[in-house]
Amino acid sequence: MALAKKVLLVEPKTFYSNPQTAIDNNFQNEHSDQLKLLEFAKIEFTGLKKLLIDNGILVEVFQITDDLETPDAIFPNNWFSTHSDGTLVLYPMKAINRRLERRSEIIEMLRSKYSKILDLSRNEDRGLYLEGTGSIVFDNQNKKAYATLSERTSSNLLYEWSKKTNYETITFSAYDSENKLIYHTNVMLSIGEGFCILCCASISDTDEIRLVRKSFKETNHEIIDIDFNQLKQFCGNCIQLSNEHGERFLVMSTRAYNAFLPQQIKSLEKYTKIIHTPLDTIETYGGGGARCMIAELF
Repeated sequence: MALAKKVLLVEPKTFYSNPQTAIDNNFQNEHSDQLKLLEFAKIEFTGLKKLLIDNGILVEVFQITDDLETPDAIFPNNWFSTHSDGTLVLYPMKAINRRLERRSEIIEMLRSKYSKILDLSRNEDRGLYLEGTGSIVFDNQNKKAYATLSERTSSNLLYEWSKKTNYETITFSAYDSENKLIYHTNVMLSIGEGFCILCCASISDTDEIRLVRKSFKETNHEIIDIDFNQLKQFCGNCIQLSNEHGERFLVMSTRAYNAFLPQQIKSLEKYTKIIHTPLDTIETYGGGGARCMIAELF
């Protein structure tokens, strides 16, 4: 099964610009009014949940009941992934307060549904990180995984992960318009069935971009090439999902949708229906978009 029909969302109990992740997340901005941010984030979260449910996608919502300070808990895709063979992977996180997001209640719920556990989180003690589907963008149809290497994406851990999951890995380095290393792969690359959204200009090494293009050509993916401005508008932070009727949806923020060119929208709509909802607060101050908020449950 290449596309998930069910997802997990974590409703925000706290939300603000996390100073521990702002160090290398260039999409993130500061704001002094945490209560106002939380109010807007909850409205946007509810909008995404409704969008998914209205289109027949199954949604499981986890509500936080403890008082742990986890401002990025709304982005659960970074600390776990599930796979159609019954595997649950737990990932090591760079930010100390993000490690608290691995709540025992969620893990117990996941363990009851996934019999094989690959726990990489212990590598935090070694200073090695691999932040889930932020670090790794899966092509589940072709068992390939793409990753831009950074402090949050260890090549050694990626190699270990690939050996245990039997995915071929394609690695590269990606930079934004200010030549700063991009912190997560899923802000510059999204892979769907028959297409991918990729900021080609972010991969400056000619050999690396040639290999990436070659890989997508081999798997018959049309590349929808986004520029640096579209990258900043979270055009790369999308996710394709399915419902029980087999309908395919590309989920993104309204901000991202409005930044795509008409011809790009037309190209995407050859493969999938596009659905979107406003996520301006979460994107601007959390530094993550629609894809980051969605953890697939295969």
